[in-house]
Amino acid sequence: MLEIPESKVTSLQIEEVLAGKRIAKVNPASSPHKFAWYNGDPAEYDKLLSMKALLATEQRIPGLGNGVLQDILFNGGIHPKRKKSTLSDFEKGELFHSLKVTLNSMTENGGRDTEKDLFGINGKYKTILSKNTVNKPCPNCGGNIVKEAYLGGAIYYCPVCQKI
Repeated sequence: MLEIPESKVTSLQIEEVLAGKRIAKVNPASSPHKFAWYNGDPAEYDKLLSMKALLATEQRIPGLGNGVLQDILFNGGIHPKRKKSTLSDFEKGELFHSLKVTLNSMTENGGRDTEKDLFGINGKYKTILSKNTVNKPCPNCGGNIVKEAYLGGAIYYCPVCQKI
């Protein structure tokens, strides 16, 4: 899923590279990264361009997905299975601070290392918790990062630093 850091990086790249340019040719159903949106039949795109038609796709605002949430929770010291009703006002403030700082760091570093930018290049933000860090040492305590299935997806956490 395209999430906030990568959507911001991609939008900056598009603004820098594509602003003021005109689409002259389309290679339908091909993408160097895993996000692409199609409206109608991609095989018909070249015909639409020759008619000077404007291609529009419905945009959706990328949100906080599971991928970025893992590091936000880690940086906030919150276990991913913790019920929000058990958070103190202080912990809620820490979590909000973690959200802002973590997303900013991900964006400033060109997105996460588990995702690619507009040019197919991985981001430089080194994820703390992801498929790449399972069974590796926690950067805070040295314990092993674990992965569990939860609510139809995967969660990653440090059982020492992120207690329920």
